[in-house]
Amino acid sequence: MKVLRKSVLLPVAALLVALAGGLYLPHYLLLSTDYRKADAIILLLGPDFSARQKEAHRLIQEGMADYLIISAYDKTYRIDRGQTVFLPQQVLGERSRARNGRAPGFYEDTHLELIDARIVMDALGLRSAIFVSSPYHMRRIGVMVTREFPKGNDYYFVPTRFESAPRYFWEMTGADARKIWRESVKIVWFLMYSVWL
Repeated sequence: MKVLRKSVLLPVAALLVALAGGLYLPHYLLLSTDYRKADAIILLLGPDFSARQKEAHRLIQEGMADYLIISAYDKTYRIDRGQTVFLPQQVLGERSRARNGRAPGFYEDTHLELIDARIVMDALGLRSAIFVSSPYHMRRIGVMVTREFPKGNDYYFVPTRFESAPRYFWEMTGADARKIWRESVKIVWFLMYSVWL
């Protein structure tokens, strides 16, 4: 009888833990912090880039940074009275590991973008940044920033308000659930390979 109880209770307990984790996952992924004026806004690439761009432009109009870095496109802009002025790549000096093939092939795309952004920040002497991306993307960015960026600097995480991200499973669509699943897998992948970095 005890063996039967254990063989039933263990799978039920595992299922309950998995269900509780799944219910908590959207809350975990939705990283958002207060922010202050920073040296740079780092805009990360993704499927709904226009929503992310709108958030970055809103922050620029608020005067929240002196530079805009879009490392996926190798673009850096100085912000002058709410206007963006393109800085040619030659101004920035060293090119990144990601762009010249020195990064391992298993690196995740967001990780490569962040490495590039850090190199641009180093070249310009910048010490604080506001990271802008989709809501469910923000926790993974936070995990990677902790690994790739210098400690002691100020980093803020601002998800775009122009893209929906339900917090509760009963509000979610199938597309939301797929985004959450992909983000979870990517975080686990990064944590696995970052052990060897």
